[in-house]
Amino acid sequence: MFLKTVTFEFNGEETVLYELSALQRIEYIGYLATVSKEIPADGDEALRTQMASIVGVKVASRLVAMSRWQANITGPSVDELQQQVMSTWPLPAISQAELVVLEMSQMLPPAKEGADEDESVGEENATPEKSTPVS
Repeated sequence: MFLKTVTFEFNGEETVLYELSALQRIEYIGYLATVSKEIPADGDEALRTQMASIVGVKVASRLVAMSRWQANITGPSVDELQQQVMSTWPLPAISQAELVVLEMSQMLPPAKEGADEDESVGEENATPEKSTPVS
C-alpha cells in the first residue's frame, strides 16, 4: 500500500491514521459540500454559529473515519466508523486527528514562509511614507 500512516496518540490511547486515497479526497469534498448545506443561509447568527459547529464536528469525524477505514476496508463502513468516532472520541482528539490527516493527505494550503501570526492583513505590503522636502 502506498498510503502514508501515522500513529496518533491521545490521552494514552493509540490508533493508526492513514493518508486519504485520491478517491477518498473526492468523496470528502462531496461530503463537505453536502453537509455545508445544513447551515441555514438566513436566520439568526446564534443558530448559524451553532449549526456551523455541528457541521464542523460531522466533517472532522468523517475525515477521521475515512482515514481509519483504510486499516480494514472489509470491516465497518465509513458511516459506522464516523458514528463510532463521534460517540467515543472527545472533541479535542477529533480536531487533532483531523489536522493530522489533512496534513498527511496534503489537503492544507501551504504555510506562508516568514509570516508572523500577529501581523494584520495588509501590513506586509505597507511601505513607509516618503518625506517631502521642506520648501
